Amino acid sequence: MNKLTDISKNGFRVCESRENELDIAFISLRLALKAYFSTYRDLKLNLSSLNSNIFNIEDVDKNYSLSYYESCTETIVHFQHFFELACKHILKNEHPLLADVASKKAVVLSKLLKGEMLNEIEDNSLQSIEFSEAISRLLELIKNESINDFKLLNFILSGEEVLRTVNSLRNRIWHRGLFVLRYEALDELVCRFILPLVSEFLSLNLFYGNEINWKYKDLHCNVDPISELSNMNFNTAFELDKVAFLKEMGRAAYNNPLYETVLKRTGRQNFSSLFDNASIQKAEDVANHELQKHHAELKACPVCGVNSLILYPESDCEYNNDNEVSNVITYIWKITCECCGFSLHNEFKNAKDYGFNNIEDFWV
Repeated sequence: MNKLTDISKNGFRVCESRENELDIAFISLRLALKAYFSTYRDLKLNLSSLNSNIFNIEDVDKNYSLSYYESCTETIVHFQHFFELACKHILKNEHPLLADVASKKAVVLSKLLKGEMLNEIEDNSLQSIEFSEAISRLLELIKNESINDFKLLNFILSGEEVLRTVNSLRNRIWHRGLFVLRYEALDELVCRFILPLVSEFLSLNLFYGNEINWKYKDLHCNVDPISELSNMNFNTAFELDKVAFLKEMGRAAYNNPLYETVLKRTGRQNFSSLFDNASIQKAEDVANHELQKHHAELKACPVCGVNSLILYPESDCEYNNDNEVSNVITYIWKITCECCGFSLHNEFKNAKDYGFNNIEDFWV
């Protein structure tokens, strides 16, 4: 057991090991977004199959993939973790005791009251409050104007139901077995309720300016999937395909291997352009091979900007009464970027039909 204890101590505090503080909350937010953006690729079904007016909903449920279960679960668990740590960070910023179960150790209590640093043993003796309690404490402090910047925190009052719903879903997954939201329900939960609330938290000075720790790289087409999804009007017709289009762009943006956009955000310079050039050359070589093999077409990818987006053609034949080919219809059935992995099938409209005029047409 001594070996197990040694192993469990063989780590480090993230915020003390980096030049800039990297809160675990931002890691959870990043994981949540990456998981959510992967749900279209995980679906492995045509979007039209989700229409219960065409297919029996029980039959649709049976066709969800294991990878969708995983991504849906990770989405809920990590968004809940981000909200929990964000709420507790606000409480700790007011006073450390507000986020912890009151210690019975007088020395620890005295140090906390005086704002003194705890040693490792003392710090490990503290017990953090449950998320539901953190929500309740925050709400009470804000309502009674007993916390600094209570006016800026008013969004938590209106967001209480979202916080408690996400916490309930997480507990249902974590403690009572697997529960999976259907694809369209997860879309509405995340886009209509979770992302706007995340944006409110990130606008606070406590969290502002940490995009490098949680956000994807800037897209070549200048579309911001998170902003677009957050601002969608769910009171009108729900555009399942537009949401999926944005999710796939977000997923590919996280998968983008190029460093240039990250450096622009941080203002730092290094030799990353050499690695970028190697990645670009490799992607373009593969794309050109596919171009010749499949008689495909190449375009610049709207996500990474590399000329490695392959437009794969497909042909259908029409026959006359003599069973002879009378007409051949050729169309693009799939697009795939060999650099960032952006990939769609022809169940989508062209980007301009979704309001993104900076992206070329894919489908003819």
